[in-house]
Amino acid sequence: GVLFTPTTARLQGELRPAIVLAHGCGGMNDRRGNLVPRHRDWAERFARWGYVALHVDSFGPRGIEAICDLKERPAHPWTVRAVDQYAALDYLAGRADVDTHNVFILGWSHGGSTVTGVVWSKSLEGRGSSDPRFKAAVAFYPGCERPLRQKGYEPTMPLLILHGAADDWSPAAPCIALAERLKLSRFPVQTIVYPGAMHGFDAPAMPVRRLPNAYNPAAPGERGAHIGTHEVSRQKAIAETRQFIERNRAPARVM
Repeated sequence: GVLFTPTTARLQGELRPAIVLAHGCGGMNDRRGNLVPRHRDWAERFARWGYVALHVDSFGPRGIEAICDLKERPAHPWTVRAVDQYAALDYLAGRADVDTHNVFILGWSHGGSTVTGVVWSKSLEGRGSSDPRFKAAVAFYPGCERPLRQKGYEPTMPLLILHGAADDWSPAAPCIALAERLKLSRFPVQTIVYPGAMHGFDAPAMPVRRLPNAYNPAAPGERGAHIGTHEVSRQKAIAETRQFIERNRAPARVM
């Protein structure tokens, strides 16, 4: 993984909130081994907001490259990758500067689907009552078909889903239906859909383009999807994400 620490000075005894970041099907890094611009952009933003941010690489250590073009995908979101996120939580909880009561999680696409698994009670099986828990979760354009059809699915924490109405890779409709189904649950899912936004709308300065080989069950021949920045939606999502996380933060703690 890659760790970002807050850019502001830490007061004596101050404990920081933290966030775990889960990459999409393209992986954490680009082909040169550098963080994808979207990942760096968000991590640096959280650092400016005073958070310890940890990107978790679920692919590289397993010898997996980008899986966007694969129908059968390794590192399943609800099993392998969910375990990775809790391992990251345990790492952060072991740091002397992190407030264990204020650790959040955010994921994109395949990582957003990972988040929908992390928030489910099944992911907590095997964890003790004293083990750290995530405070709340944010999922950017996840696939919501599985949680929608999963019997007994309910989040164990607040969950915000941010989606694009023009997303032709991971359609927003199942996430809208999921929020409707869970509106009376203990932790109702909040789904926000941005008109005109496609998959990857929050990436900085990424021109809209078509990925012809991307595996997409909704496309003719199960291939092809569009991605790209939608700046208006990007700015709204940044604000919505901050408001959601700040609203769900517990009072600050000190050592």
